[in-house]
Amino acid sequence: MPTGGIVRRYWDASCFLTLLNDEVGAAECQDILDEAKEQKTVICVCPLVQVEVVRPRGSSSPVSQAVRDNIRSFFENDYIKWRIIDRRIADSAQRLCWEHGLHPRDAIHLAAALDLDCDLLEAYDHDLLKLDGRVPNVSLRIRRPRGKAQPELFGSP
Repeated sequence: MPTGGIVRRYWDASCFLTLLNDEVGAAECQDILDEAKEQKTVICVCPLVQVEVVRPRGSSSPVSQAVRDNIRSFFENDYIKWRIIDRRIADSAQRLCWEHGLHPRDAIHLAAALDLDCDLLEAYDHDLLKLDGRVPNVSLRIRRPRGKAQPELFGSP
């Protein structure tokens, strides 16, 4: 990770769903959002994330109209940087599916994070977390979000 520079974080949908559902980890995600608002970090996403948060985790019902409006306006914040999914990302994601057995949606997130040269891919998804340090020739760390109050412990994902 950069020393003294701005950390580029890629967030998969699980981070946003944790906030939306006020689950364990929401405080850490909120700390990171506060850092992003202060331009101390950058949160990167691809359009797939916006689609994945159409309903609370574990629910078959979409969120209310008021929540929909909040979600749409949230993704318009300047501190969220977008990476459009193009052929290069699709090719990379396909390779990641084949080589690491990833679900296509997780592979798209990982491919986008790699293409954006992010320092971190933060998620609560176990299939992504287990790849930390296992993708050859990649310095990207894959871990759960950690806010200011939660220091990194040696060897923790």
